Amino acid sequence: MMNKLQYSLLSIMLFLVCFLALEQIKLSFEINRLHTNQENLHVEYQNFKDSNLKLITQFHTENSPAMIERQAKEDLGMVKQKAKKIIIENHKDEKN
Repeated sequence: MMNKLQYSLLSIMLFLVCFLALEQIKLSFEINRLHTNQENLHVEYQNFKDSNLKLITQFHTENSPAMIERQAKEDLGMVKQKAKKIIIENHKDEKN
């Protein structure tokens, strides 16, 4: 026959086993949630990297000398003047 102390110990151990089992279930759900969040953050990070690459490419394209010249001609009406020829004649002074 089990005495009162043994029943108490058995009850405490049963309670602890149930408590630990519930904690394990709770932690497994938390780990699963964190894993899902990590995957979502990784996808979002990849999207930001793609957007950043597109913006850098767009920046370099729009700030290229050819694009700036085209915009100056079309939007601002600037026309590049033709180069003027400068002729320098070198005269030697002739002394008599």
